[in-house]
Amino acid sequence: MALIRCQDCDHEVSDQAASCINCGRPIKETAESSNPMTAAWAAVTRSKTPINLFALAMMACAAVLGISAKSVTSSCALIAFTYTLHTFLAVAGMFFVTLLFCRAGIYHPDDLAKAKRDGLPSLGRDKPLIAAGLIVLMFTAYALYQKSQGVPAC
Repeated sequence: MALIRCQDCDHEVSDQAASCINCGRPIKETAESSNPMTAAWAAVTRSKTPINLFALAMMACAAVLGISAKSVTSSCALIAFTYTLHTFLAVAGMFFVTLLFCRAGIYHPDDLAKAKRDGLPSLGRDKPLIAAGLIVLMFTAYALYQKSQGVPAC
């Protein structure tokens, strides 16, 4: 057994360890890592920030929406697809508004602590009430828009 340095965080770790105890980077290649699905899930579980997880989720949703757009054949299916797309865009909008006014949520707490130790300036105060107000405004605007459109007919 020997101590080696992690390629990501430069932390000392045993060469027998499955992953770095500091950052989670895999040390040993396993038979499972050759499986693309396992490797994709490992990328999700190693993700340290909400923005990374959100980006992966948005890519998956966009792929599902893209595939399902081909199957829209009737007016009822088009209405359902439109509402699904609206929901997708609303979730994306809410997340980005939240990140805009709650910047510390973008970063992992360990990364923030390291930046502070390194002397980088603070990100400033988070403003969750502004984010919540904008999200309520988005919901209200969408509700008014839907009310002006009337009830769709299939």
